[in-house]
Amino acid sequence: MGDVKITSAPYDDVFRTLLNDCSCLIIPEINEVFGEKYTGKEKIIFSPNEHFLNQQDGNEDERITDTNFKIQGKETKKYHLECQSGIDNSMLVRFFE
Repeated sequence: MGDVKITSAPYDDVFRTLLNDCSCLIIPEINEVFGEKYTGKEKIIFSPNEHFLNQQDGNEDERITDTNFKIQGKETKKYHLECQSGIDNSMLVRFFE
C-alpha cells in the first residue's frame, strides 16, 4: 500500500466554520472560559486568519489559524481560538486572550 498524505483534518475546518458562521456562540464560550460578563450586545470583529512568518533564510512561511477576533464592549479585548485534530482522533483546543 502507498503512503496516505493528509493535508487537512476535517474537525479543524468544521471548528473554523462554526466560529465564523455561528458567531453568536462565541460570547457564551468566552464568558465560560475566561470568566467574562459579556451580554451578547458587544461587537465581534474578525481579523485575517492568514499570518506570514519571516524565516531566517529569508523565506516566508504561511500559517492559517482558526480564528482571531476582537470583542468590542466597554473595552476591546483580542482572542484567538484554535482547534487541532489528529488522524488518531485526538483533539486539542487552545484559547488565548
